[in-house]
Amino acid sequence: MALIGFDEFHMGSSMANPEADGLTELANLLEQNNHKLEFIKTGLDSLENLPWDLIIIPFPKNQFNEDEMAALQSHLENGKSILLLAEWGDLFGHVDFLNKLTTPCGIEIQKDRVTDHEEHVTQKVKLAGVVLGEQSVPHFVRVHNFADHPITHGISELIYFSGCSLRVSGGAIPLASTSASSFGDIDLDSTLDEDEIQGELPIAAVSEMNGRLVVVGDSNIAANGYIEQGDNLLFVQQAIEWLSFNI
Repeated sequence: MALIGFDEFHMGSSMANPEADGLTELANLLEQNNHKLEFIKTGLDSLENLPWDLIIIPFPKNQFNEDEMAALQSHLENGKSILLLAEWGDLFGHVDFLNKLTTPCGIEIQKDRVTDHEEHVTQKVKLAGVVLGEQSVPHFVRVHNFADHPITHGISELIYFSGCSLRVSGGAIPLASTSASSFGDIDLDSTLDEDEIQGELPIAAVSEMNGRLVVVGDSNIAANGYIEQGDNLLFVQQAIEWLSFNI
């Protein structure tokens, strides 16, 4: 059992939100695995030592200040864990300040939206309840490339809902990568431009350079409306168990 701190303060909303973008399914998962969950409702700079074994940071809309960043760095240096869920583009200007935490660990969040015109899901198009056909959603990407790691054991497919790519270097490891036909769409026009990178793009990465850090570029992978898609649920569960030093 791990003591898990869930950062509602920087997320700007409640984990108890039952809508598709809420995280009540994640809360249930933590409870089922006998973890103790505490909600972080104040800034981390008000705490002398962060008491949690694992801190979950789901797409922070409110930026961390320098003291909070130092507290998170110390948390990792003390051998503890962080699960960071980012998002596509640079919504709320989140990328640069999060990279202050992740780049020293070999993981850099990108300001793009992963798009794939070959490996993606479709959605039904309805009019007055009648299904008219299927519509391609190229930024809802199917992911099939995985590293050999306890987090990816038994994983065959993740569904990545409008997430960004990651740049991985040093001692960090890309856990999951897209197909060669994908690209990092910077201007969000779903068209590959000269300044955009095409290829197998990391979308989840792990680092043990300081403590245990897992970064995923899509917060929806753990959200109510998406966690049951593909092997997302198993992936999130195994990430939490690895970060809790249970696997």
